[in-house]
Amino acid sequence: MRPATEARHLLVLGLMTRIAAFILLGMTAVIEIFVYPQAWPTHIQWAAMLLVLLGRGAGTLSLDHLLARKFGLSLARTAA
Repeated sequence: MRPATEARHLLVLGLMTRIAAFILLGMTAVIEIFVYPQAWPTHIQWAAMLLVLLGRGAGTLSLDHLLARKFGLSLARTAA
C-alpha cells in the first residue's frame, strides 16, 4: 500500500497521529506544487487542519491517548 493511504488510516484511528499528519502534509504539498497548482484554497484548508494535528496531537478520543494511559506514558511535553 502507499504511505499516504496508510497514514490516512492511522489518522482516522488516532494512532501515531503526528507522524500520519506529517506524511499527509507532505502529500498535500506535493499535490499542490506538481498536480493541481490552481487548487490552493483547498490545499490551504487541508494544510491548516493537518498543522493543528501535528502541533496538538489527536486528543483524548484516540488510540494514542488510550495506549499512553494503559502503559503509563505521558504524552505531554515538558518545557526545557
